[in-house]
Amino acid sequence: MRYRSLLAGVLLVTVWQSNFLAALFVPAVTLAQPTPLTDAPEVASYQMEVELDPAAKTVTGSERITYRNPADDTLEELWLRLYLKAFSSPDTVWMQESGGSHRGFTTDEESLGDITVSALALPDGTDLLAGSTISGTLMRVPLPAPLEPDATIDLEVEWTSKLPRVFARTGYGGRDDTFFMVGQWYPKMVVYADGAWDTIPWHANAEFFHDFGNYDVQITAPSEYVVAGAGVPSGEPVEQDGRKTVRFIAEDVTDFAFAASPDFETRTAQAGDSEVVLYYLPEHAAAVDTYMDVAVGSLQAYSDWYGDYPHPRLSVVDVPDSAAGAGGMEYPTLITGGTLGAPVDSGFVALVVAHEIGHQWWPMQTATHEGREPWLDEGVTQYSGSRYMHAADLRVGSGVDALSLGAFAMDRAAYAANPDVPSDLPAWEYDGFDYGVAAYSKPSLGLFTLEQVVGTERFRQAMADYLETYRYRHPTSADFRQSLESSLDTDLDWFFDDFIGGAGVIDYAVGEIENTPTGSTVTVTRTGEVRVPVEIRVTLASGAQQMRTWEAQEQQTSLTFPPGDPVKQVKIDPEYKLAAEFDRMDNGISTTVEVGPTTTLGGRLLFLFQAVVQTVGLFG
Repeated sequence: MRYRSLLAGVLLVTVWQSNFLAALFVPAVTLAQPTPLTDAPEVASYQMEVELDPAAKTVTGSERITYRNPADDTLEELWLRLYLKAFSSPDTVWMQESGGSHRGFTTDEESLGDITVSALALPDGTDLLAGSTISGTLMRVPLPAPLEPDATIDLEVEWTSKLPRVFARTGYGGRDDTFFMVGQWYPKMVVYADGAWDTIPWHANAEFFHDFGNYDVQITAPSEYVVAGAGVPSGEPVEQDGRKTVRFIAEDVTDFAFAASPDFETRTAQAGDSEVVLYYLPEHAAAVDTYMDVAVGSLQAYSDWYGDYPHPRLSVVDVPDSAAGAGGMEYPTLITGGTLGAPVDSGFVALVVAHEIGHQWWPMQTATHEGREPWLDEGVTQYSGSRYMHAADLRVGSGVDALSLGAFAMDRAAYAANPDVPSDLPAWEYDGFDYGVAAYSKPSLGLFTLEQVVGTERFRQAMADYLETYRYRHPTSADFRQSLESSLDTDLDWFFDDFIGGAGVIDYAVGEIENTPTGSTVTVTRTGEVRVPVEIRVTLASGAQQMRTWEAQEQQTSLTFPPGDPVKQVKIDPEYKLAAEFDRMDNGISTTVEVGPTTTLGGRLLFLFQAVVQTVGLFG
């Protein structure tokens, strides 16, 4: 089935793209945000002092975790995540599921990672480490006294993180192994919600689920290193004995990451009230303008579409081609890019940056569970990035228009390769390719279809309403659905049940035109399982046109017309609103011979490019 669908995707995306891309151009709609932003609930906050040792490839640190019990339950124990233990052995859950490979990059078994907690205590010195237990990437910590609802506890922690050679988001690489991307690197509180700790193991496909809080992080590194941290620098760097300490403050966020390299150069720009800072490598200097244009443009666009970016700074980190596994990843107020050696005019950098900045809304402001419901952040973000690429008239492929595609056309190509996968499963229930379709390309196309069906202005207002309601919370797909249906004042069964939750497709077909002395009849069939409302344009012999809307709850409908003006042409979805319908060959019929759309070389070449990219995985 997959290979047959893959072949169909090659053919269909090229036929479809000529008309679809022309139909994408709709006026930009911006939304005013009348309500000021509020602070996030402070559940898990961290004060850290850490030191990066480039020679040993370690980060040693001490932290004070301030945790507030957010539940109505009394807690007898706490749980911490030790993410780097996923890379400590070929036998971990993460390594077994991934086979030591992530987005096309493979681990170096001689350079694995780990994290070791050497001290865990209360501020009064009460030792908690001796009674703790570790299972995989999770540490259970029994408490000497219960933690009541809304009560706060401080934990004093000391640890050492051994960084792996980067292949999956975090680690070292680049020139002489002097580039460091430090993510998922410190002992971190597990989320307590709905009466239980979120003790799901860290799976290879899954990403992260964290509580909001504030971070005060001091990072010491050799003086020649430039450190790119999340949040905002605080005070001047302090240099002593060949080492430099920099401090970063990040508020209302769910995580903290940093990068470091002696080769970083910087470029800054303003995007509304926020500063955008690019940390780039000299070998990628030609890509700087693209990095900055897309970073500033997408940050402003998403702020207009959905609601303000709530932080004063966004850091964009370029990564070495030889450490590309660190690229295409998102953290609060910090993203990573990368070029993989692609030409500056290929659109690769733009595609990655637009996607990762979208994550500053989903899930960095709406902290959804990326493991349980990956489509709710990756799919919404993929849609946002593709929509920005279109709005900015940015394409992917060669600098020659005939050899390039829009981002939505690339989403369609991937989706067409395996359209029968539902999008609402947990991340760990997909294999690599299915995950890319289910979490990224399919929901992206579905959301664009929804936008087209309800109208851009209404859709963006609905998304802004969702963000305003659930900013700094942990919404679920059910919350997303309720919010959109309320804002749009319509049921969205076709989207959430049929499309996201189902394995069926959007597909319509028109039958023969029957013109008789007593009138004309045309039969339209819903050949797919998704019951999305569809427009049907009928052109009569006189040239008059009629537009009918069919709700498509039944599998078939017949359109009838009185005698005297026979039907000449019928076109299903004439304005190409159904972005996720990839088989449009039977959507039109005419009593006269017509020439179909031309298949372009760009469509053929870029589909193959997309198939490779989707398998490798451009971004998180």
